[in-house]
Amino acid sequence: MRWIVLLLSVCLTACIPVGEEVLQTYDAWLGTTSFTTQEREIFRGDDGKGLMTARPVIVTGPQGRAYGVLTNVRRRDTNGPVVDRMTSGNVILDYVPHDRLFTHCIDGCQRAEVGAITLNARAFRLAAVTGLPLRVWGRRGWYEGTVPAEAFARVLAMVERPP
Repeated sequence: MRWIVLLLSVCLTACIPVGEEVLQTYDAWLGTTSFTTQEREIFRGDDGKGLMTARPVIVTGPQGRAYGVLTNVRRRDTNGPVVDRMTSGNVILDYVPHDRLFTHCIDGCQRAEVGAITLNARAFRLAAVTGLPLRVWGRRGWYEGTVPAEAFARVLAMVERPP
């Protein structure tokens, strides 16, 4: 029982919703604060096996601000996703995979690749108006979807609000 209470208190203090659907997380070790939204599903394959979620993020700290998109590409079959590259239009994005793992273990587990796309401030601001169309290229084809503009706008508004 103590472990459950401890886990709940950590979750409640580490990830605090601020504003409408914007989550704020402080990392005392790094001295950084992250602002993001809930994951948004931006692709679901016709076969029901491929799925992709994404969410914009801004990290503030002693080194300034970092802008990006957190991604989660999943497959509901024995072959896990392996992302070769991500593009937006004809631009190859700065994508770094963080881990390949089993996630969403409710009725069996799904294989996933989680990672991050790094954006500059200008690209993030543009995405807050237009959204960010993504094409994810992998060994078994590609996924395509758009991270919604309103998600970028919410995060940006929270970070830039007056104190």
